[in-house]
Amino acid sequence: MGIIFKKIFLSSFTFGLLLSSVIAQTKFSAFLSPNKIAKDEYTTLRLVIENGNSVQKFSPPSFKDFVIVSGPNQELGEVNSNGVLNKYIAISFVLQPKRRGKFILGSASVNIDGKSYSTAPVKLEVQSSTRTRMQNNTVVNPFATIDPYSNQMASEDFPDCVLKNGEKVQEKIKQNMMLKLQTSKSSCFVGEPIVASYKLYTRLKSDSKLARNPSFNGFSVIDLQQSDVTDYSKEKLNGRAYNVYTIRKAQVYPLQAGLIELESAVLENNVVFLKEDARNSKGNFDNFMNGSMLSKEDVITQQVSLNSNSSSITVKPLPLKGKPLSFNGAVGKFDITAKLEKNEFDTNETGKLILEVSGKGNLQLVTTPEIIWPQQLEAFEPKITDELVMTEVPVSGRKIFEIPFSVQRSGTFEIPVIEFSYFDPVTVSYKILYTKPISFTVKKGITPAFIMPDTIAANQSKSFTKRIFENRGLVVATLALMIGLGLFFWLKLDRKKSAKERSVRDSLDLKINPLIQFAETAALAPQNPLSLSENCLNSPSCNEFYSLLSKEVKVFMAKLFLLDLHEVNPKKIAEEMDKAEINNELILQMLQLMQDIEWQLYTPFERNDVMKELYNRAQSVIQLICTYHSTSR
Repeated sequence: MGIIFKKIFLSSFTFGLLLSSVIAQTKFSAFLSPNKIAKDEYTTLRLVIENGNSVQKFSPPSFKDFVIVSGPNQELGEVNSNGVLNKYIAISFVLQPKRRGKFILGSASVNIDGKSYSTAPVKLEVQSSTRTRMQNNTVVNPFATIDPYSNQMASEDFPDCVLKNGEKVQEKIKQNMMLKLQTSKSSCFVGEPIVASYKLYTRLKSDSKLARNPSFNGFSVIDLQQSDVTDYSKEKLNGRAYNVYTIRKAQVYPLQAGLIELESAVLENNVVFLKEDARNSKGNFDNFMNGSMLSKEDVITQQVSLNSNSSSITVKPLPLKGKPLSFNGAVGKFDITAKLEKNEFDTNETGKLILEVSGKGNLQLVTTPEIIWPQQLEAFEPKITDELVMTEVPVSGRKIFEIPFSVQRSGTFEIPVIEFSYFDPVTVSYKILYTKPISFTVKKGITPAFIMPDTIAANQSKSFTKRIFENRGLVVATLALMIGLGLFFWLKLDRKKSAKERSVRDSLDLKINPLIQFAETAALAPQNPLSLSENCLNSPSCNEFYSLLSKEVKVFMAKLFLLDLHEVNPKKIAEEMDKAEINNELILQMLQLMQDIEWQLYTPFERNDVMKELYNRAQSVIQLICTYHSTSR
């Protein structure tokens, strides 16, 4: 009899799995775009994991024939297609080939929900370097968009492309070609944007490519132009006309106060001159201007690297005076609204609070406002949607927080006023906004509420659920009886085995995949987890810096790795970081930081000279941990 009920239970469980597979199928795919490039161009490999709950042991293909320009970059998202919700993790690498030829990027592998998956190999063809190549109407070489000489410019306008007898090539390049960094301002507050533009000023004819891209350490960065497009204009500098190419233009948001340097960029150039003797030959000058082929004897080509200037930005700390307790780093001008998806539902259903923060400022860094939930309500992880216009300075748009919650009993409830504050750099003052309280009614449902902890799962298609439960009384009663009896006899026949399996399953559940844990935990962390230490550092009368720094670092690590605060010690942190597949160098940096902070705490002499250095180190290590996504060991 026990075997019969076991089979019934297994059949019902298998039926549930079949239903879920209809909703969302697990996939692991590789995409390469473009798949045909020149040696000095880039391609992007995108590895997409669809509908995986537990993702472990991710290994990308070998990149031995490539330079990794950027990556691994991670993206989390979901797509609703015909009522079926698909969630995904995408990991991408921007690659530049080391040589010409045909390449096969091998399979990537990953373990998803206990099963191994691998991608199909992808092919890439790398051709010889070329100045102009079009694919899908997209210009790949940034300098191919506009040729300043295509309009057959008169020779007297730009005569410097002709190398006269006795002139030195290097000196002529120095006088007529330069790379400059320009900023919209030299001083700002933390969280206030600055526009940084790297521009090539030239009166010469050349092919150019960016050899060193500034990293903008200490800033949140939003590029204002596509990486494969370069803006062109004509400008005057010191009374001389130049063709000007904007190599990179970005709005950068400083993350901490102090004097922060914007790095220089390096541009590699092949400069071409027409010899003066060849200019006198009929048609040579026009052909040279139009880009037509000339004899090697008629031209001189010189390779040169141009370094831009660097620039130091004075980043002012946000004032302590008047800073609200609810302030969490929002800088700009904002508004906030709050509403419920439904103001009347029953205990079987999940309520949903929808918060919308809109306006202009560092919206990309705005986190979920703090909500004081009534005791009868239990809230779950929010789903965050960004609808931002990244091309505007500062960023504009809105950020939507959808927060599911459950209520276990019927009655009338109220979500109290929600406070949201921001700093306005125009008026140099803090502003506080309040939502209105929201009342709602909960009726007693027929069956207990089932709340899925996964936010995405909680938001799955209601139309599908509605179809399943059109006759839910009979369905629920039947399934409850089958599952209840099956569980009873299952546990009675093999209690020890079940206990062991649950123990193993629980231990596996605790091993949260670092890719997902970091993305979710870092997204919920404050903009600056060391805010109290920062305030103390900038205060002339605060003597608690090292104790505050020690506590905030430990609190951050406890939240990130889901530990109790008393568990945070160097040995435990090393174990957790190693489980998360963080590299040894970063683990050692964190352990050394913790040791140095402790040493300063108990050293009796004056220590103000190292306070700033320790704070910057702590910020750097925390940022690296939050943004680090391990791809292999």
